[in-house]
Amino acid sequence: MIKFLEGDQVYLRPLTIEDANDIYLKWLNDTEVTRGLASGYFPTTQQELINYVSGALRDQNTVFFALCEKESNLHIGNVKVDRIDWVAQTCELGLIIGEASARGRGLGFETMNLVIQYIFEELNLNKITLAVFENNPGALKLYEKLGFQVEGRFVKHVFKEGRLWDKIYLSLFNPKK
Repeated sequence: MIKFLEGDQVYLRPLTIEDANDIYLKWLNDTEVTRGLASGYFPTTQQELINYVSGALRDQNTVFFALCEKESNLHIGNVKVDRIDWVAQTCELGLIIGEASARGRGLGFETMNLVIQYIFEELNLNKITLAVFENNPGALKLYEKLGFQVEGRFVKHVFKEGRLWDKIYLSLFNPKK
């Protein structure tokens, strides 16, 4: 098994088509997992998940990681660096922690630190962007703790949990550029 990026509690390995399995499918059909994501409005099938993962793996401007807990080697989530613009030196970043037992333990913070360092030092990019829904204050707090700054807000832009929420755009610049 390839441990591409490694921290104290987690490691990231390349996501594979084999990861488009029942565990990942369960995450995408769990309203608690998808409450802060752009997915979850409709049920996801196994074939749709396989198509999504295989498309992302073929994309030259996407890096897709499986997030694994070191102690158990359990696949607990995914990290996607996508929409890489090699000329403008920007990318979008996304994180999903699907396993409930892995949330609230600092694993997201450790994971994002690893990925941010990879984006700035290995990919040589200048700016990371991401979006957070207003109904996900834990994610907003995490990204602000990592140094992300709010760049903008689309007011009442996302319908989740029976109401409209703001979509908040954040960014982080490479401090060495």
